[in-house]
Amino acid sequence: MTGLDKQKDRGHVLHELNVETINGLFFCNGFKELGFGNCYKCSWVRFCNYVPHVTCLNEDGTPLSNPLFKNCNFQFYQENPLSPVVPTCRICALQIRGRMYHCSKRKYSLHPYCATLQTTFSLPDSDMTIKLRRETKLNFFKSKCLKCDRKNRSPNDVQCLSYVSSRGNLCYHVACMKEACRDNWNKGYFRPGSETNERSKFLALKNLAPKLELLIVGQTSEVLPITFLKLVVYAILGEPFDLIAPLFQPSRN
Repeated sequence: MTGLDKQKDRGHVLHELNVETINGLFFCNGFKELGFGNCYKCSWVRFCNYVPHVTCLNEDGTPLSNPLFKNCNFQFYQENPLSPVVPTCRICALQIRGRMYHCSKRKYSLHPYCATLQTTFSLPDSDMTIKLRRETKLNFFKSKCLKCDRKNRSPNDVQCLSYVSSRGNLCYHVACMKEACRDNWNKGYFRPGSETNERSKFLALKNLAPKLELLIVGQTSEVLPITFLKLVVYAILGEPFDLIAPLFQPSRN
């Protein structure tokens, strides 16, 4: 029987896949976007670059439930069951172009990766906790997203969920973090072997939070926003993440 460290994929039947942690971002062949953290790699890695994220394999078809979507039973699909309609993920509000979870009752769809995001997240070295939330009339956000400077991001009538600090005074859209990480990746900041100097740290942080006042890289006028950013990055990208950690380390002066 195939264990969790080895899997077979109906989308790649020729070779067995081995679990691996990539120190960096990668293109996921499952949901057709940049992936983060653990993935499966083809055992013929020298000849095949097939790499799905671990959340993109669900060979036994086990339904998924999510505490953010009550009375929803999400089924896993290798291909879009709504084609030619391109569904929108109910967590990040971005289009789904690959594998997906879909609830036929509520007509909700989720990226496999988004579907497994933790609803509450903290780190041992921090007393702050962040929660994945949607804004409602009775549960509105006190602050704007640190990236886009908006409270609400709702394309196509689907509201993007946000990570919000325990006090409610800091907010970051899931979609904005995914896009910011992709931009940093394209600029070479999150790639293995890339140089992590003070300027690259400054530029990467400014891309994550353009309006955050950075006095010196690694030092800010406010400690809480940096702590919050670290939690959001780790919640979405995975932790530990060796290429990201230096961004939140104090400068050597």
